[in-house]
This record gives sequence, C-alpha cells and structure tokens, in this order.
Amino acid sequence: MLDDLSVDSQARSVRRGGEPVELPDLSFDALLALLEAAPHPLSVDDFARRVWRLEHVSAETVAQRIALLRKALGDDPKRPRYIRTVRGAGYAATASVARAEADTPPPSLWKVQPSRLAAAASLAIAAVAVTLGALGGERETPGAAHTGPQSETAILVHRAKQQLALHQFRETDRALALLREAVAREPENFDARLALSFALTTKATKFGGGLEEKKEAEALARALIAAEPKSSGAWSSLGYSLDAQGRSNEGLTAYRYAYRLDPTNASALSSAAYVHLIQGDLHQALMLERQAQEAGGASRYAEIQIAQALELIGHPAAEAWRARALSMNPGQVVVLSELARSHLRRGEAEAALEVLDQTRGEDRSAPIILQLRGRAALMLGRHDEARRSFEAAGAWAAWDLAALEAGTGENPPTEAWLAASTLSLEEKRMSTWSRVALAEIMAGLGREVEALDALSQAVDLGWRDIAWLKQSPYLRELMASEEGRRVVDRVRLELEAQEELIMATRSLAEFIDLPAPSLGGTL
Repeated sequence: MLDDLSVDSQARSVRRGGEPVELPDLSFDALLALLEAAPHPLSVDDFARRVWRLEHVSAETVAQRIALLRKALGDDPKRPRYIRTVRGAGYAATASVARAEADTPPPSLWKVQPSRLAAAASLAIAAVAVTLGALGGERETPGAAHTGPQSETAILVHRAKQQLALHQFRETDRALALLREAVAREPENFDARLALSFALTTKATKFGGGLEEKKEAEALARALIAAEPKSSGAWSSLGYSLDAQGRSNEGLTAYRYAYRLDPTNASALSSAAYVHLIQGDLHQALMLERQAQEAGGASRYAEIQIAQALELIGHPAAEAWRARALSMNPGQVVVLSELARSHLRRGEAEAALEVLDQTRGEDRSAPIILQLRGRAALMLGRHDEARRSFEAAGAWAAWDLAALEAGTGENPPTEAWLAASTLSLEEKRMSTWSRVALAEIMAGLGREVEALDALSQAVDLGWRDIAWLKQSPYLRELMASEEGRRVVDRVRLELEAQEELIMATRSLAEFIDLPAPSLGGTL
C-alpha cells in the first residue's frame, strides 16, 4: 500500500479505491522498485539495474519514465503524493509503504488456466513488435501480466522492446545489442528476429543507419515469412524495410497484406498511409489514417503524418494536428524534426532551432537533428556552424555537405563525392528526398539543367512540398527563374486537385476537423 494505492506485485496490478490504474510494464516495474526501496531513494543506476536490467541508462530515460508514471497516477511533481524527487539522489516514494499479504491469489489470475495465460502473454509480446511501423510504432499500452519465469532470450527481447519504445537515439542502439544477443542465443527465435528486423530499419530511417541495416532487416523479414507466411508482423516488417530502401510500391503491398492478415494491425495501415503521403497521394494517405484510427489505433506518428499532409494543401487544421502530435510525443526525435522542418518551410530558422533544442540528452546528437540544425544555420548565413553540424551527422547529411561545398565554390570535393557515390547504381530507387538533394547539389555546381531534371523526377515520384523548395538555401535562385516557376505551377495544380478530393469526401473532411485536445505551451 502506498497512500491510497494498492499495488499487487503478483498480479502486477494497481488499484485506487477499488478502481484499476493501468500501467505499462516498464512503469509498473519502476513503481515496484520505488516501493521495494522505500523510504530510501533510487539513483539512475539503481533504476537501470532494477527496471531495465542494464548497467546503464541515461538520466533522461529515467526522468521520462518517472514522468509517464506520475502522469498515469495523477501525481503532481510540484506537490507529489506518491513520488518525490530527491535532489542529487534520484527518486523515492513519498509516504511510508505498508505490506499486506493476499489471502488468495487474485481472481483475475487464478480463474484462468496457466496455458491460456502463457498464450495471452506471448500474444501481447508479439503485438509490441508489430507496433514499430514505418514511422515508428503504436502508443505504449499496458503489458500482459508475467506468469512465470521467462527464458533469458525472452527477457532480452522484452527489455529490447522497452528500449525501442523510448524512440531515442542511444536506446535504439542498446536495443539492437540486446536483440543481437538474443538471436545469438536462439537463432530460430521468431520474436527475437522479428524485433531485430524492426529495430534495424528504425535505426536506419530515424537515427542514421545505412543500406546495410535495411538489407539485413529485409532478409530477416523474408526468412520469417518463409517460416510463417501468415504472420502479419513479419509482413509489416518486410514493408518497413522495403519502404526504407525507397521501394515504396513493394512496401505498400506488404503493408496492405499485413493489414489483410490482421485487421487489428492498424500500424500497418498507417504505415501504408505514409507511403501514399510520400508518393503525393494525400487523399489516400488521409483516408488510410482515418481507417487506421477507426480500426482501433494508428502508428505513433499518425498525428504528425496527418499534419504533414494538411500543411501541404494549406489546411488550417494542420496546426492543431501538429500540436496534438507534440502533446502525445513530447521530446520525441521524429516529431520534433518534422516540427522543425515545418518552420524551415516557412523560413523560420530561429524557430526551427528552438524546436530542435527540445531534444533530450543523447538525442541531441541524432543525425537527423544535426542535419536540420545545419540547414537552419545555413539559412541564417552561419556557414561554418552548418558545416560542423553536417560533418557531425555523418552519412545522414552527406548530401547537404556536398551541396554546401558546391555552393561555396568547393567544386572539386563535390565532384569527387558525386563520382565516388553510387548514384548511377541506385538511381531507379532514389527517393524523392534524394532527388531534391541531388538538385540542390547540381544547383550549387551551376548545372541548372541537371538540377531542374532532378526536380522534375522528384515531382514525378510524388514530391509536393513547394515551400521546402522555395526556402532551400541552395535552390532559391533556381526556383525564382521561369523554369523553377513552371515546376511550382505543376506541383500547385496537383495540390489543388488533392485538396478538392479531400474536401469532397465528407467523412474525411469531418475527420480532419476533429477538435484538438486542450494543450498548453507553444510549438
């Protein structure tokens, strides 16, 4: 007992006044650790060992978990009822903890056969893996009760999924290490290989991995499908890896089949929506996002994807969806990076930097964050700072660095980089973003015809972001030319057609205009 909370360590349940308080597994573990240590505080290292079963996690990771636990319990950190912050020492339970032994096992457990419990637990663990779709995963949900000792491999996989759920730069690396160990222990373990496939693509798409990780993720997914052809999670994983390689149509087919196999796999549907978004089919993207939410959920980044689509057509509801995304994912790298891009589209470099400053701890050095810092600095005329950011981002910002060097007259390094790259080999699979980046490099080199050709190819593939082109520090002069204006006019016509389709679909128009929750703070 902690104040008015009743915590059952066997049933892994929390009640207040007889009413259940739902907690995810990691939050319950953190609460239990606090109770077991009471009245003494737990340090960050204590939490790492007791909750994550690791030697080290960052202070920001622990702080985020405590914040989530406090929110679930309705605990005000300024006037704490359950958890207090002990300056320099960590966190502790606020009140004395009383222990009461249960006379009988909890009804929710003893009425269920152990075999069914084990099946439910394995399904719950598998569901976690399916949540890491094309732009992340579903929101955190309470885990199933632990019903007995787990194998060392199962523990490694479970902890890795908890790390991945944090959606942080270094935690993703740590999750990969745990999953590689799990696969080394049990090479045929389906859950471990599925989680590893998702984790590899997550690393590659959000935190600066490369083609090697994407190919490994694809190989794992195909092996899983060969073993279990009707696994929705394996098909989702295949779609994720294909999409990450620029093979969008193949990825779209895999996502759709994953949803067909399991209509509750809303994250696969939302991932398919993202593919339509980058292909320029905004109407279909929004239709699938609506369908995903009607199916009972969506990917973690559904709100920011919806905001992206609405911003492209200039819909006023975009701001509310952005606010909702930030409220549901505070401090999250992908959401913050898209918010920063939104400011860059409007030429608001200082505001973009303020958004990027909201990243926490090691996420500040995530390649995607460093790349956007470099572009913001470049827009402000701070070329040296931009170069340092691009260099720190590594391969993730190689295109930007090449464009910067071309724009400052350093043509030999840029030409050498182009010659050494695999552009010719990968041309058919280059994404719209890559083609726009190539246009930026060509514009810097003064090769305007080739720059316009790359832009035209990007539009053919679905590029619809006029504002990004106009605000690009490399393309401004080109976009102001007669040829550049023709590209803009072509995209504008496409967007007007999309807007008309969207607004003519009544159910979609109503979905877009759903009132946003009351939010504090500013973007």
